[in-house]
Amino acid sequence: MGADDTRGFVSLDELIRPRTTAETLTEPDACGCAPQTADQASGCCAAPEAALTDQGPVPVETHVKKRYDALAVQGTSTLCCSPTSVYTPEELAEIPDWVLELSSGCGSPMNAIGLRPGQTVVDFGCGAGLDLLIAARRVGETGRVIGVDASMQMVRTARRAAKEMGLKNIDVRVGDIRRPPVREASVDVVMSNCVLGMFPDKKEVLHAVAAVLRPGGVAVISDVVYSDDGPPPADVAAGESAGAEDFARCVVGMTESQYRDLVLGAGFGSVDMRSDGLVPYRDGAQVTSAMIFAYRDDSPAQPCC
Repeated sequence: MGADDTRGFVSLDELIRPRTTAETLTEPDACGCAPQTADQASGCCAAPEAALTDQGPVPVETHVKKRYDALAVQGTSTLCCSPTSVYTPEELAEIPDWVLELSSGCGSPMNAIGLRPGQTVVDFGCGAGLDLLIAARRVGETGRVIGVDASMQMVRTARRAAKEMGLKNIDVRVGDIRRPPVREASVDVVMSNCVLGMFPDKKEVLHAVAAVLRPGGVAVISDVVYSDDGPPPADVAAGESAGAEDFARCVVGMTESQYRDLVLGAGFGSVDMRSDGLVPYRDGAQVTSAMIFAYRDDSPAQPCC
């Protein structure tokens, strides 16, 4: 445990060390159960899943988590944009191919912000860890990059990527970004790539983002946003028309003014928005993406991005 960590987090080195057979069997799996033997492991999730079915519709956040757990096990994503559609070749240099195959997003926060050595950066909904890897190289050995994701399978993938690239300034944690395992006022930059759109209550997430930022901090958020002047594109769901799978695919959008009001209502001092236009998804859908720069305080005289 790091000396500056008071919430019981284990160091990255311990998290990614090879586990014994006993540890593998007793660690809770993606469904939250802890089998005691190999025979129990295969049927561990049956009872909880059956209970959810009996109780009615599965909550959106549960559906999304199970969807991304399955993608991590599969090893490739069918959702959102391929990184090669929204990142530059320089950003993707030396990133393992299997990270690119599993990564999903609708923009490139790392292309939108100039990180500095020594900064502390957190990625809300880090997935396979692509933005973590890019950020870790930019903040250097004196900086720190923290990834938070609800999917244990994705967290394992991101930890593997950090270890394979030899980046020791990355810490990846399992957690709900509405109640993130990050201390308040401890982060210079929060980034999020096509993740807030997976939450029906974005205001709750934005409050959490504002809480972890230090004074003068900024959040750089890529999300599905469409113009106030017309209806959403055909592939974008809005309002009550959105179902759980729409949230999982991150095609649920809001207008620019709705998003701006949510950000300011969550305690940010100011917000700037930059349209990225239509972006193509892997499944053929096209959505209108925007980069949202949410400043914890008033906009700086020289914007970060």
